[in-house]
Amino acid sequence: MIDEPIDPDDRLDWLVEQGRVDEAITILEARVGGGDWLDVDRLTDLLMENGRVEEAEAHWRAAIEAGLPRAHGGLADMLSNAGRTDEAIAGWRAAVEAGEPRARARLAALLRKTGRVDEAIAESWAAIAAGDAAAGVRLAKVYARAGQLDEAVRAYRSAIGAEGVCRWPLGALLEKLGRADEAVAAYRAAVDAGEERARLRLLAAQGRLEEATQLVRDMLAEPGHNPSYRQLGWLLTEQRRVEELEAEALLLKDGNLVGLSYLLAGAQQSANYHEDCSADCKGSTRVVRYLPGTLG
Repeated sequence: MIDEPIDPDDRLDWLVEQGRVDEAITILEARVGGGDWLDVDRLTDLLMENGRVEEAEAHWRAAIEAGLPRAHGGLADMLSNAGRTDEAIAGWRAAVEAGEPRARARLAALLRKTGRVDEAIAESWAAIAAGDAAAGVRLAKVYARAGQLDEAVRAYRSAIGAEGVCRWPLGALLEKLGRADEAVAAYRAAVDAGEERARLRLLAAQGRLEEATQLVRDMLAEPGHNPSYRQLGWLLTEQRRVEELEAEALLLKDGNLVGLSYLLAGAQQSANYHEDCSADCKGSTRVVRYLPGTLG
């Protein structure tokens, strides 16, 4: 006989693993009356996984009626997962009205996902105005992808100083706009704030490419930095250090094809690659005038 776990949560998982889903649902249905959002969330997820969408919806609507915090958002998430997008958007709007945390950000994300970009932007600015400064980061990415870089800068500036928001992407946006002096100032502020990854961008923006190249090589000496080969490829090609680039490519070809792909992609992002290569060479990567791998 198989011993059933004693811990209630472990037992629920065990029942599901044993295929005894109805028993697990019955236990959770008895628990949701206690007003715990996590119990409702777990119950409705289990119901959804087993195709019982109407029951899941009924539980969230009951939670809303009972005044359970975050219940509007729970319903909106469920409706979105069920493909009922318009209803999910309405659900997130109700969550905003109810003052649920991060509801505007989730609403903006869903609007953006469904192509309603203007509405998403309006909701993002509303979130910023309501004190969610980090919403400026998400909004800046939307603007950057749309090529609206001045607006992206404005949005990102609104997020500077918020907890967990890095300063260096502001410099990346300013470089894209060709505002080199402002970009350098932004990178310097990021370095002063302890953002070590900004040091490489500061060196590159200042034209100190040899120092930047050595810094990338130091980074690549540590594991987990494969994407930095893109920056190495760009830096070497910008300096027309072709022999070093070819030697690096040969080394990577024997043991790190992922790193090689990054290296070549970075080289192709330098204008020098396209100017110096033979007529039959291939290079379709978009040329950039700043260190690659930036925001957006």
